[in-house]
Amino acid sequence: MSNEKVARFNKQRYVVGLKQTLKALDKDQVTSLIIAKDVEVYLLTDVLNRINHKAIPIDYFESKHALGSEVGINVDATVVALLK
Repeated sequence: MSNEKVARFNKQRYVVGLKQTLKALDKDQVTSLIIAKDVEVYLLTDVLNRINHKAIPIDYFESKHALGSEVGINVDATVVALLK
C-alpha cells in the first residue's frame, strides 16, 4: 500500500473486521476495502459476494498483523472498510 493511501486511510472514517464490514456494506456506507494479503479466502466469501456488483475498489495490505497495527488495535485485522 502506498504512502498516499495510508495517509488517506488515517484521515478517513472506517470500520475494522468482517462483521463490521458486512454491516457497513448492508447499509451502503463503504467506499473502499483494505484486505490483508494473508487472509484465508473462505473468510471473505460474504464480503466479496456483497461487493460483486458494486464498484467498490479493493486495496491489499501486507499482513493481518500489520493491518491491525495500522488501525491501532492489538489483534490481527482481516479487513477494513473505509466509509462514506
